Amino acid sequence: MVTLRAKDFPVVREVTTTSWLGTAHHGQGLGTEARLGLLTLAFDHLGAEAARTEVFQDNHASQAVSRKLGYESDGISRDARGSEVLTSDRLRLSRARWAHVTKVDVVVDGVDACRHMFQG
Repeated sequence: MVTLRAKDFPVVREVTTTSWLGTAHHGQGLGTEARLGLLTLAFDHLGAEAARTEVFQDNHASQAVSRKLGYESDGISRDARGSEVLTSDRLRLSRARWAHVTKVDVVVDGVDACRHMFQG
């Protein structure tokens, strides 16, 4: 599962991505492929200037995917999980760094019909 969301996108031009991949599917490149699809939509079709994500510090596979795609450190976030504090790394990918990411062929369909919702 992957999600792409934004707040005040026509002004801010930033998206946030999230992803979850069942452990049986780890190590097959599916997480990287899914994230590339989202980022292609965001940067190449919607005009995003940056993408953000948060990764649990102990999720080394997700950390590796994010770094491979050019995300850079943007601080940390702290959240409660029950009575425990959970620290995540906040990561950010700029349009400039996206330009240097090795791309795959991604077909995006239906954007023209909703493009007006992403323009300021």
